[in-house]
Amino acid sequence: MCYTLAQPVFCQVSDRGASNSIECGGTLLIPSQIDVLRTRLRGRSKRQLIEATIARSPHEAATEKLILALEVFPLLSLLLAAEHPVRIWLLDQGERPSSAAILNETARQRRWHRSQIGPDDCEGLTDVVGGCVVVVVSWRTLLVMRHEFAHALSTFLSSGSRVHLRALYEAALQGDTFTEDLARESIGEYFACALGYYHFPDLRAELLATDPSLHDFIATILSHAEETSQQLLAPATE
Repeated sequence: MCYTLAQPVFCQVSDRGASNSIECGGTLLIPSQIDVLRTRLRGRSKRQLIEATIARSPHEAATEKLILALEVFPLLSLLLAAEHPVRIWLLDQGERPSSAAILNETARQRRWHRSQIGPDDCEGLTDVVGGCVVVVVSWRTLLVMRHEFAHALSTFLSSGSRVHLRALYEAALQGDTFTEDLARESIGEYFACALGYYHFPDLRAELLATDPSLHDFIATILSHAEETSQQLLAPATE
């Protein structure tokens, strides 16, 4: 399998018209930032947030499979994806990634990894197109969908988390502690493989055994995101 991120993208989500930024990759948020996120949530459920990211689904079965794949992620992560925006184009059986109308010619011509693979060598890809983080992926495999969505979520890592992740990646290069060859290709793949693995019990155990520091990094990010998600669901305080 080959599923990839062209270039890791990291940014902050800022409140329009406000001076505070919202960094959600392991950083606790101040109350005013929670209020901004609660306003953006507008009472939407996980399912509604996932549906808001879908640019194209070939049929209902594909939509339901995507919802199954992504509902394991914290509410906060799904909110940020819906609002950034992240847009997901689901491929049906036999469709090539390059056929996705959401891609531009630059994305179609891009090449990745040491082997210089192209879009049609992949089961999924994530790239930045026209101000959106675009995910093009087959709907048939949960792991691939979670992996590609993990690439999109790397957009929301805080600066501190990025520094920590890079140190972990460099240590993994030194110790050759990778769960699979794809994770060695780049820091983006290293993160996406780990976050994808984390949501499957057997693969999570493999991640813990292979790279316990990365496992703990992912666990911390998800724990903070879940804590913030619970705050978003709590009634606003005066």
